[in-house]
Amino acid sequence: MAVAEQVVLDEVGAEVTALGTLFMHPELAAETATMQPEWFSDPLARYMFEHVVSMREKGHTPSPTSIIAALPENCGALTRSQFFASVCASAVHKQAFGGIKETLLNRWQRRQLLRASDELRFAATKFEIDPVTVADAVAGELSDLNLGERTNTTHTIFQAAQDLLADLKNSSGMRGAPTGLRSLDKKLNGYKAGQLYVIAGRPGMGKSAFMVSSLRQTAALGYGVGIFSLEMSAVEIGARALSDAMNDTHAPQYGNLLKGQVSPDDAERMKPVSQSLSESPMFIEDASRLTMRDIAARSRTFKKKLEDEGRFLSVICIDHMGLVTPTDRYKGNKVAEAAEVSGAARALAKELDCCVVLLCQLSREVEKRDDKRPVMSDLRWSGEIEQDAHVVAFLYRDYYYAAMNPDADLSVIQGRKNALEFLIRKNRNGETCDVELWCSIAHSSVRDE
Repeated sequence: MAVAEQVVLDEVGAEVTALGTLFMHPELAAETATMQPEWFSDPLARYMFEHVVSMREKGHTPSPTSIIAALPENCGALTRSQFFASVCASAVHKQAFGGIKETLLNRWQRRQLLRASDELRFAATKFEIDPVTVADAVAGELSDLNLGERTNTTHTIFQAAQDLLADLKNSSGMRGAPTGLRSLDKKLNGYKAGQLYVIAGRPGMGKSAFMVSSLRQTAALGYGVGIFSLEMSAVEIGARALSDAMNDTHAPQYGNLLKGQVSPDDAERMKPVSQSLSESPMFIEDASRLTMRDIAARSRTFKKKLEDEGRFLSVICIDHMGLVTPTDRYKGNKVAEAAEVSGAARALAKELDCCVVLLCQLSREVEKRDDKRPVMSDLRWSGEIEQDAHVVAFLYRDYYYAAMNPDADLSVIQGRKNALEFLIRKNRNGETCDVELWCSIAHSSVRDE
């Protein structure tokens, strides 16, 4: 067995031992307060740890039954019960748990060092990148790591309450970057830092229009936005943003902009709009094959660039989850690959202290029902994604389906042409509800109704 393979096996073994010990000794629950999900390199181990922490935060004691039920159906060659039993079998005496925690922390720190060194080696070969900038970025990461003790983020309930009161006193009520839509801001409180937002829909439901319109408006207000578009090119996004920013249903449609079909008058009207867009703190990465590791590295670079300009990174958007290149660790296991991507997206939000918006496709099961409004089970690998996300929302346009129905009333169809429903189905810090929005798909525009 190669040395690298042995290291990976040892890491996973330590993580499984930590979980087994937590499961067998419920009295160790308080220990999880000083542990972090990213200490677990294995996505399934991280998923189990976060599930246990989530249950305890809600005041519940995780039972074997609840943990087994939360496991993905595919646990390799084992059933869920067998897998849980194998994890419990790796438990050690509770007095040894402190040493296991130190091991997990140490392994995480070493992974961070290896990742930073890989990024440094890669960047050093790119002559278009300033070496001083690369060195500063890596030095900042190593400083955060501190090569020894991780920053203690534990707070007493009194400290947390004091921090919250201070924030409320010094704010206008908005807790996150604005979405550009007042009706959504009221329900979601904006794009909140450190949180993962999953927005899903079938093709034709307006995911791209919502992404471009909402985030263009966020950036226009001075909030840093990064879009990783694994499907559309930067030119396509630019055309959508320009058509949307004209804020006029008589403006050129983005499809015509891409074809170069613009009148001289429209071209003149677009000049100041285009200039305004160029000054917005938004970057677009349209590489077709990116891993979450690539996305994280490029996000850090953009964050530092913004901070050098006196601005802050508020939102990272990934379009879409199904096109993110997974690692080879779970090759072919779609459930584990989905957990890997969603877990990494959530960790990125926490690391960069920004919101991560993850766009997703829905399964074709929607098309088989009379009522085609999505439900949580329509989200592919919904258990893994739902566990990681702070907010899960679906986009729905009944006009899309009505227009294909030969028996539909034409007047009703036309009356719903600009209707877009934003269906909030999970909101960890707020209510679940349906929000009616206005849209012009041809202009990639979404507004309050």
